[in-house]
Amino acid sequence: MPRRAERSRRAFLWAGLLALALVAQPSLARADDAPAPPSPPERTKQWQKLSPEDRERLHRRWQEFQSLPPQRQAELRQRSQEFRKLPPEERARVRQNFDRWQKLSPEDKARVREKYQHFQQLPPDQKQKIRERLKGQGKGPRPP
Repeated sequence: MPRRAERSRRAFLWAGLLALALVAQPSLARADDAPAPPSPPERTKQWQKLSPEDRERLHRRWQEFQSLPPQRQAELRQRSQEFRKLPPEERARVRQNFDRWQKLSPEDKARVREKYQHFQQLPPDQKQKIRERLKGQGKGPRPP
């Protein structure tokens, strides 16, 4: 996968995991890879600082996470740890891309996905020509 497309793909994946990174602790993974039960977030200082709306949103996300199969939970924990290892500038870029994505309408998101799928079907030489053309236009997606 092209490096720029891979970065964009990663940005979207990491952004989705950002909320989980706030809740999932690295200490949840035990040596036998079975997830330990999480400590109640209500006891943490970070939790107390959140607005009631944010608490509810994170609580729903946490419940969704808990309903996932253990293998998927482990995968998401691993990605969360990888996100934390990114340089601050890269994490900021991921967050900005996520925010930009979240602001898109469902129709615009569908158009972006369609364009991306179309791009993935192109032969390598055409992909390279498009990358070269876009390289000079600056970073980030164009407004819809």
